[in-house]
Amino acid sequence: MKCLHCGNEIEEGKLYCPSCGYEIQLVPDFEPEIEEKVSDVLEGITTNLIESEAQEKEQRRLALEEKRSGKLRLYSAFTAGILIVALAAGFLMAKQNSSPEKQLAKAQENAGEKKYEKAIEYTLRAIALDDSDPDTKNLLGEYYILAGQTENAIATFRNVLEMDRENENAYRNLIGIYEKNGEYEQINALIRASGSEKIINTFTKYIANPPQFSHEQGTYDEIISLKLTTNTAGTVYYTMDGSEPDEKSSVYRNSIVLEDGIYTVKTFFINEYGIRSETAVQIYQVHLDKAHEPEVSPASGEYTSPQMITVTVPQGEQVYYTVDGSTPTRDSIPYNNPLALPIGGSSYQFISFSEDGAASEVVRRDYAFAFESVLNLESAMNLLVVGLMEKGVITDTDCSVAGRGGRNLYVCSSAISINQRNYFLMVEYYEDPTGVNTRTGNMYCVDAETGGLYTASTTDDGHYSVVSF
Repeated sequence: MKCLHCGNEIEEGKLYCPSCGYEIQLVPDFEPEIEEKVSDVLEGITTNLIESEAQEKEQRRLALEEKRSGKLRLYSAFTAGILIVALAAGFLMAKQNSSPEKQLAKAQENAGEKKYEKAIEYTLRAIALDDSDPDTKNLLGEYYILAGQTENAIATFRNVLEMDRENENAYRNLIGIYEKNGEYEQINALIRASGSEKIINTFTKYIANPPQFSHEQGTYDEIISLKLTTNTAGTVYYTMDGSEPDEKSSVYRNSIVLEDGIYTVKTFFINEYGIRSETAVQIYQVHLDKAHEPEVSPASGEYTSPQMITVTVPQGEQVYYTVDGSTPTRDSIPYNNPLALPIGGSSYQFISFSEDGAASEVVRRDYAFAFESVLNLESAMNLLVVGLMEKGVITDTDCSVAGRGGRNLYVCSSAISINQRNYFLMVEYYEDPTGVNTRTGNMYCVDAETGGLYTASTTDDGHYSVVSF
């Protein structure tokens, strides 16, 4: 084998040229078939390399396009985001401007400037956006009132009550309108129609309920002190005989005493606003064991000498009497001591009440007392006035009282008998400068025969005694 570099012969098996040191390159001998196969393999490799390079180029191109497309999409997304944010902001601003709160704020602003028509307009817009709030409708009604649109205000407040039957503001506003117009019957009807105990109690002064009775109707075996009560201030009228009461009937002021008998009590109430209630009726039957009749002496008749009227009071009972012909009750004058028979004509009526309130039959006595005496009443009165002037009790015949500005009055209503001597009995009163009379407690007697003057007094048992001036 020759060196391809210097041409020297090289021994077989040597790897370097001994002359020039050039590396021997061994080239195997290929058979044509093998060479062809090798060629095919190399061609396939080359083709694969070419295709691979083409694919890489295509991939780089697609990647570049993808990158460009991504940037475009990102830009588009960003642009779209900005647009969405802008639209959302605009929507929120529009929504805020059209919210009920915003409309109400504008309404209040205009109301503060007394632009009530504008306030109504904005409030109506707020209601159009949300008609579920009764407070907003109450506000609308108030703006209607301020704008002088009363009918619209009434309709609005009644609409609130359709939403809420216990809305106090709506009731207050309606009551204010009706009260201003003096339409109290409308107020009464409005409150009653509520059907709400809460509303009725809140506005009770505007309604008139029938009077309430302190006792249920029925039968009783004792005297009843019947009381009538009302829900508010006003006047109660009543009858006790079953007749229909009116404003000319008895006015209730104190408890009504129901004694023995049957009573049909009818009553109604008119409150301070002139609203009348319905009439209430209760029937009472009071059955009491009657008290004993008082024993009265002397008997009815004509008398010419002094008499003392005495009454035997049944044990455990109390006697009352009248001197004006009226029927006595427990509010009449109580009898405690004998009574001097009055000069002239008189009529006494006596009644006895037991401890449980049962009444007796009324005992009546009619008297005519023509006092027969040496002195007449006028002469006896003149003698008394002169005697009192001498003692300095009075200053003149007009019975003036020194230092007081008024005068004394002397009244002789009866005559008495003491130790078989008859006297005119004079009772002293003081009349002040205004004309008011007050009993002083002083009593005087004039002897009906001699004209002697005496100071009179009574003992604990009601008997008279006299002491000379």
